[in-house]
Amino acid sequence: MRTKFALIGCGGMGYRHLLGYIEYLKYDKNLDLVALVDFNEKSSSFLSDQYYEHTGKRLDIFKNYNELITSNISLDSVDIATTNDTHHEISSWAMKQNLHVMCEKPVALSIKLANELIDVQNKSGKKFAVFENFRRDPINRFTKFIIDSEKFGEVLYAYDFESSFSQGKVMHGTGWRAKKNKGGGIVLDAGIHNADLLLYFLGPVKFVNGQSKILLPQRKLITMEESNHNLKKFYGHRIEDYESSISINQDAVDTVICSIVFESGALGSVLISDAIPNLKFNESWIHGSKMSLKRSNSRSGKPISLKINEKNYEGEKLFDLFPNFELDSSTQQVFGNFDYSGFDISFEDYDKKLIALEYLDFINSLKNDSNPEVGIIEGISSLSLAYSFIESGYVEGQINMSDFSSNGNQKYLI
Repeated sequence: MRTKFALIGCGGMGYRHLLGYIEYLKYDKNLDLVALVDFNEKSSSFLSDQYYEHTGKRLDIFKNYNELITSNISLDSVDIATTNDTHHEISSWAMKQNLHVMCEKPVALSIKLANELIDVQNKSGKKFAVFENFRRDPINRFTKFIIDSEKFGEVLYAYDFESSFSQGKVMHGTGWRAKKNKGGGIVLDAGIHNADLLLYFLGPVKFVNGQSKILLPQRKLITMEESNHNLKKFYGHRIEDYESSISINQDAVDTVICSIVFESGALGSVLISDAIPNLKFNESWIHGSKMSLKRSNSRSGKPISLKINEKNYEGEKLFDLFPNFELDSSTQQVFGNFDYSGFDISFEDYDKKLIALEYLDFINSLKNDSNPEVGIIEGISSLSLAYSFIESGYVEGQINMSDFSSNGNQKYLI
């Protein structure tokens, strides 16, 4: 029997989920989209039209999730792609309605609220999958394989620097992203990817020390038509309720610089910002005792490179070092055989393939009665690490990650 689900949230992220689901249908048919939910009927109608164009099937449309649950529609699960501040509320409601949950990151806007979901899930017995897709990039799967190999040696140090100067504009033209109680700012909304990958590659973090600051407290709202962001085409259908050039106060931290101590003993450095003038820089290295690895940007398809005794290795030269690497069956199904020279795929196609993999992972967890790769625990871990970058600077002290992720005591959010 097919698992029926409703997509809640038909904005830019919801549209990306829809395209990812359409991609998923090329590989599996056990997950069945039956309804769309959004208070803005123009957005949900746009997604419905797109789905009909690809599949010839019409979807039921509802204005809110209460309307959805009181209808006669048969439902097993929900996929939550709403604004960040609503994830906890809708996830909790869904599990109490005996529904499985797929939820876009972050799992909640505070560690305390995220931890509450553990009890709700335990009582419901439902599956909970957090859509965190960067780790699913085949290049990142290969990166993980190398780091875990004996050839890499002991992991000593990693740094992850990402600065994408916004020129004082709000990301995607959405004002809520500038607010710490709505979107969380660049560190939470985008930096949570950095946090998840650090945990995926290097394991749990013990301590975080850092500085955090709002460098650009005044932001300019721009329409999607004025944006040159690579996600522009996914967000163009959204209904924008403001005029261009309106300013908004940024109260979410927009810059963090941190040092990290991993439980393994490895050290790390992190810079995340969208507010440093003229600094557009994205580079990440992981240094082992036997070699160093330069990561490529996720969703770029570009290959990694290695440095051994000052000699560079990249492309097909990596095959000679790691000839036995194979992608897992789902990733191979979606991307084909691994190419050591990278993947020549458009950003849009790359994005929907990674989201398709999230759907495949979710349906496989139902089939096999197993945990999704990224569940509530993993979602809380990446949320806690991203927030620790901010909190350390806010309290001007070291963050003990074990205490921080369990007690949810965040002075930054008070």
